[in-house]
Amino acid sequence: MKELFCKVNNKIGLTSRISAELVAEANRANKCTLTLFCGDNTADLKSIMNMMSLVIKDQDEFSIQIDGENEEEVEAKFIALLTQLKLLK
Repeated sequence: MKELFCKVNNKIGLTSRISAELVAEANRANKCTLTLFCGDNTADLKSIMNMMSLVIKDQDEFSIQIDGENEEEVEAKFIALLTQLKLLK
């Protein structure tokens, strides 16, 4: 299992556009389970409905757990995406 730690640096929080990008990347990881944790809330990162149900505000911290066969490859892709989105802590 791999875990990435993130922090939102956006005045309006985690937007629907950013959530959609995370979900799209998660859905490319066929052999992995990806879960987002923020405080007491969890979401299946492959479900846009789960992601949209979360309210993640500016400066909130969250983590993404990656579990599966090719988790190193998925982790590398998520690090690149999270860096691009300026979410990687």
